[in-house]
Amino acid sequence: MEDEVACVIKLGGSAITQKDTLETPKLKAIQAAAALVSQCLHSGHRCIVVHGAGSYGHHQAKEYGVNQGFSNQADVQRVKLGFCQTRQSVLKLQHIVVSEFLNHSIPAVSQSPCGSWATDNGHVIQDNVSGITSLLKEGFVPVIHGDCVLDKSKGSSILSGDAIIKTVCAKVPVKRVVFLTDVAGIYDEPPNCPEATLIPLVKVSSSGDINLPISTSTAEHDVTGGMEMKLNTAVEIVTSSQGQTDTFVCQLGSQAAVNAALHGNLMEQEGTCIKRCD
Repeated sequence: MEDEVACVIKLGGSAITQKDTLETPKLKAIQAAAALVSQCLHSGHRCIVVHGAGSYGHHQAKEYGVNQGFSNQADVQRVKLGFCQTRQSVLKLQHIVVSEFLNHSIPAVSQSPCGSWATDNGHVIQDNVSGITSLLKEGFVPVIHGDCVLDKSKGSSILSGDAIIKTVCAKVPVKRVVFLTDVAGIYDEPPNCPEATLIPLVKVSSSGDINLPISTSTAEHDVTGGMEMKLNTAVEIVTSSQGQTDTFVCQLGSQAAVNAALHGNLMEQEGTCIKRCD
């Protein structure tokens, strides 16, 4: 299919930054991401890369209440300043990621949602998927990041990378989405719990039910939902695509990540596959 995207790769903020330390990248992880994208290109797979903000942006967004918007807040100018500072921080990480991709001879093009995407109470009402796919068709690798955007009702909101991926998948056929994180996959409890068990397969019914007792945790400064949001996004993508798009959650730098991105199969490596199973 001419418009089909082989793979959307999501680089989680916790995977590519030290999320509890302000503006600190994990350079080796970013290099591993670049190596994976390079493998995809050499295998003839067209891919889109979306990355989270991690320690770039989340702290500022929380401090200034950017996601709550500026329309109904007393100090409008302070929130608007926070909007700008959050974007400035995220763009620093975007520069690091794209620069590393270029070092790997990947024709990566930065795509910032601010100005071309918009929300209404946090729901996407305007996007630039057509611009992303145009770059893809010409052989470029679009690299998009979570961003501050204008919101019709609140004034401003945070557009997460997961919301971007859901919008892309709703508008163009995508074979698979691979969420790359700092843990092996989805666990039945937060992975730092000693009794946590990795879940290799999450079966999604046609109605979107998963019937799994999963407990997740989110960092205090994370304004985009953490692992729970990843799982909800994956289930929604699988359901809305009627099972045509498989999703995976793997650790960045693992063989599972390579297998999922290139072959759409974990091949018995540690990770989680979320797919339609009626």
